[in-house]
Amino acid sequence: MSRSHVRLSDAGLTPRAVTRRDALRIFMGAGLCAALAPHMALAATTQERLDAAQLSYEEAQAELERIGEEYSAIASQVSETQVEIGGVTTQINDTQTVIDDTQGKIDDKQDEISDKQEEIESTQEKIETKQEQIGDRMTAAYKSGPRRTLDLLLSSATFEELTSSIFYLDKVSESEREMIEEVKELKAALVTQRAELEEQKAELESQKAELESQKAELESYKDDLEELQEQQRAELEDARAKQLESQELVESLSEEVQELMAQRDAELLAAQQAAEEARRREEEAARQPQRPQGDVPVTGSGPLAAVVSACYSTPSPGSGLCAAWVTDVFQNAGIGSFWGNADDMYYSWCTTSTANIQPGMIIAVNSSPTSNAGRIYGHIGIYVGSNTVMHNIGYVASYSLSQWISVYGPLCTPLCGWLGGIALS
Repeated sequence: MSRSHVRLSDAGLTPRAVTRRDALRIFMGAGLCAALAPHMALAATTQERLDAAQLSYEEAQAELERIGEEYSAIASQVSETQVEIGGVTTQINDTQTVIDDTQGKIDDKQDEISDKQEEIESTQEKIETKQEQIGDRMTAAYKSGPRRTLDLLLSSATFEELTSSIFYLDKVSESEREMIEEVKELKAALVTQRAELEEQKAELESQKAELESQKAELESYKDDLEELQEQQRAELEDARAKQLESQELVESLSEEVQELMAQRDAELLAAQQAAEEARRREEEAARQPQRPQGDVPVTGSGPLAAVVSACYSTPSPGSGLCAAWVTDVFQNAGIGSFWGNADDMYYSWCTTSTANIQPGMIIAVNSSPTSNAGRIYGHIGIYVGSNTVMHNIGYVASYSLSQWISVYGPLCTPLCGWLGGIALS
């Protein structure tokens, strides 16, 4: 199919490049605005500065949580609109397919009508020819009169000649009768052909009326899509304003608070890695996740195999950089470069329900509850088949599809799609 997606450029917005340092800051949701906490300016000793940094961290944490909750509420509405856009886009594509099918039927019916018209004209010509031949014979018979027949019989010198003459006259009569019968049959066929023609014309008119109805329905869907896109533009403006507010807060953090954030991030990452390792051991001790019906491991060559292979070979670019890892994977696979945060990719390329996910698709949410960074910028991964989603959470992790949806999807509807609009399978 080709399907249409809502791109950020359509909304008058451009994907932002978030630096690794910014993402690391936001990941814990930590920091302090100078306006929020004057503690750092008043601190004198090292311990006092550490205590002030801790207090500033806690105040900034609370402020970022507030911003994150407000953003999540907005993102949830944007997500609902995104789902509606995907549904209307599907309706448009389906209706266009029906229109194309109906147009094909109309073209076929028009050809049938043309063929039937030619058949009628051919039958009419045959009737006229036969009637002309009968007329000529009747005229000739009228001019010669009965005397010709009598002369033919009286001129017979022998009985054999008489017999031949009578046989000839009988054959002439038989030929005329056959010609008359043929004309009758042709006229009956002509009546049938004309009836069939009228029936085909009526069917054609019905199909044309149906086509017009389908076109009207398509235009209605397009109007709905335009309305939803306009609604999404307004919602995105509100979402971007909240993202900017959080970014400005992070950028105002002091060096001491940043160092505290880095320490906390390292501790959190180590804890996450330990938990992931424990989860992997539990899965191996139990059993591998059952594959969805029809889903098979990706093998062979080609763009899809290259992306899946790159998922396993591309390292994590760091904590809080899920979208950067996805970009690295597609670059390493030779597909192309697609920049932006998880929410940017979600709005641009994800319009398909996860029930229809295919290997090589990205899966994303525009807001997730796992961290303040997740609330504000969402999360993204790549479905590699065999019921597995790979994603970056400071290291490259593998979740089952249901687990990924369960962890990252409570706030907004997870959707999937082809990154860059490039179908890999």
